[in-house]
Amino acid sequence: MNNRRRLKSLGLSLLSAILSASCEPAIGEDAPAGRPLKSISTFADRPVVELAFTDRRDPLVAGKFRKPLVDHLTWRTPYRFRVLSVPQSETTIGMLEQRLADAALLSVVSYLEAHRQLGVVPLVRPLNRDGEPVSYGVFVVQEESPLRELGDLEGRSLALGSFHSTLSNLIPRHELIRAGVKPENLGTIEHLQDDEAVADAVVEGRVDAGAVEDLVAHRFEEKGLRILHISDPVPSSPFVVRQKLPQAVAEALRDALLELDFEGVDGRQHWEEDIRFGFAPATDADYDPVRNILRSSPTGCTRTCHGNP
Repeated sequence: MNNRRRLKSLGLSLLSAILSASCEPAIGEDAPAGRPLKSISTFADRPVVELAFTDRRDPLVAGKFRKPLVDHLTWRTPYRFRVLSVPQSETTIGMLEQRLADAALLSVVSYLEAHRQLGVVPLVRPLNRDGEPVSYGVFVVQEESPLRELGDLEGRSLALGSFHSTLSNLIPRHELIRAGVKPENLGTIEHLQDDEAVADAVVEGRVDAGAVEDLVAHRFEEKGLRILHISDPVPSSPFVVRQKLPQAVAEALRDALLELDFEGVDGRQHWEEDIRFGFAPATDADYDPVRNILRSSPTGCTRTCHGNP
């Protein structure tokens, strides 16, 4: 917990220095939100809504890939939108707490933490390539690997994502337990910074297997990885808004995101994969299955980083 606080403090200090130089109108608890477009005399008059994404890429690169979403939201709402990219999920949560961000795309585990601590509200959850609002944790191995099922991982090396990851840490650990594979019977378990780093480690032969989100697994299949095991469906990561964001802002954001339905995906091939396929409405109850895993798993984060979800 102390590490999380230190990371948050460092991230917020840097962001505060950047944002304090801005004179743009921001969204407050009592902001005159939801004005129709015709009542706004100029684009500069629009309040700014800050969108936070956990993204380890260079902020300029990440912002470029999020630009289609920003353009869509700007066109469909009476607000301006600015993308804030931060490398740690803990810092994203801190930005919501300090009102440096109004909305964010969070992993499920991070959402459960932020909901418990800060009362953040889920608006929508992304659809996958099949038009369903779910994701999967996927174990991957090299194409020529002799491993054929989870039981074959005993005595082998496994790479997982960050401790806060849902699909590359919590769910894979849960799947191992369901398969009767105890973590202590694995050769080694290594945590890497993100799913791409996990997939790279498997491609390069530094580990025997890795666990990643399904989007990453499919992307790396053409690089020589084979899917070993797929988890049961997990509710996809929610787009959330901070507590006390004016209702009109939240509703405008939700409605604009829901306009991105699955039928229009062909026109969004240049969008990021995690938002390309559209969205479905989200409620807190959608995430009860993951909440229950956190509470019941002997290797879950309940006892280490997240407390009681």
